[in-house]
Amino acid sequence: MGKYRCALVAAAMAITAGCTPSVAGGPNLSQYNGVTSAYFADGYSAKRLRAYHETDEADRRGIRNSIVLSAMGSIDVQYARFSAELTQESQGVPFLATLTSLSLSGAGTLAAAKAAKTALAAVDTGIKGAHAAYDKNILSEKTIQFLQKQMRANRNRVRSSILSKLALDTAAYPLELALMDVNEYASAGTITAGLIGIDEQTSDVLARSEDAKVETVYAFSADNASALINGYIDKSPDAPQTIRQWLAQEKIAASLTEFVYAPQFASSRARFVQAKGLR
Repeated sequence: MGKYRCALVAAAMAITAGCTPSVAGGPNLSQYNGVTSAYFADGYSAKRLRAYHETDEADRRGIRNSIVLSAMGSIDVQYARFSAELTQESQGVPFLATLTSLSLSGAGTLAAAKAAKTALAAVDTGIKGAHAAYDKNILSEKTIQFLQKQMRANRNRVRSSILSKLALDTAAYPLELALMDVNEYASAGTITAGLIGIDEQTSDVLARSEDAKVETVYAFSADNASALINGYIDKSPDAPQTIRQWLAQEKIAASLTEFVYAPQFASSRARFVQAKGLR
């Protein structure tokens, strides 16, 4: 019985893994990646590095650019593989468990032998349990997605900086400095850099929101006219529309909330109260 269950699990996993493109994450690019990796590696070989120092300025910039772009290309190939593995890690298990569970549930219904039904049900229960446990890591999956977005943003920023500097001559942007930037480009695609980027962004957003909150608190100043207008709004369903029409007539650019509370509209509020005879 135990062997039967193990065989069912192995078969179900093998069938599901082999038939679902989403588990693989995309087309097989191993041949292409092998060719491009070799090409890029040749672009920053020791021979090319020597050529940079041995040639004159007229050709040196072109060699520098070729070395830098080849190094970046190698990094891109490795980053694409790394990113795909991250995606598989976050998606593969729950998707596989779902499909396998569905397959086993159907097989349990169709199986004639009682022993087969029992074994299939047991395996199905085990897989559902694993799926439920994995679903508890949904926050972790979302974290991986945020990290991937931040890493792409980091890489785009450094990449744009490097490409703009390649227009400079080698005196202003020597190969040594360019390779330091290439190292930064490689580091930009790491999980550590992604976490740092997310932390910096959230800190910046928090700081700006705190500033805005303080400004909002002190930007509003209710007065007696504000109280009268609020009472008018509470009593009359048509009051908001009447106020907006009056604002348009008086060419006052303000929202209803700003008009009622903002200090710069204090005199306008007083005129409105007088015009409408609010008491």
